[in-house]
Amino acid sequence: MPRKKVTKKSTSKKVEPKKIMEFADGKDHLKEEAAETKNLEEALGLTQPSPFAESDASVFESNLENMNLSEMQAIAVKAGVFPSGTKMMLKTKLIKSFKKWEQGHGNVVQITRPIVDPDSEQGKSLLNLIKEQ
Repeated sequence: MPRKKVTKKSTSKKVEPKKIMEFADGKDHLKEEAAETKNLEEALGLTQPSPFAESDASVFESNLENMNLSEMQAIAVKAGVFPSGTKMMLKTKLIKSFKKWEQGHGNVVQITRPIVDPDSEQGKSLLNLIKEQ
């Protein structure tokens, strides 16, 4: 007599993404967050949005890899690039245009620090030399 096949039931649970807790306190939190974001963008000088929808070159290039020709053409029109040619030609045009745009609109954060510690003896002697001149 043949044996009966026994199948085990899977007990794996599906992981659901965490839901944002909503509560009622009489405040419009979306407006507050939008105002904070706007203030931050103004402080950083990001008042003009990017026509490329990205601010990082590597992210933009990876997005171009996943786009079809019509999506690239739509971005080209927004960026002011003539949307002609093959997919590879248009991709090259968009990357060149993005790099030009990035040079004019890129945020360069530069942190300066003194070469010599001003509290050390060497720093104090340098300050005295500068004051004498």
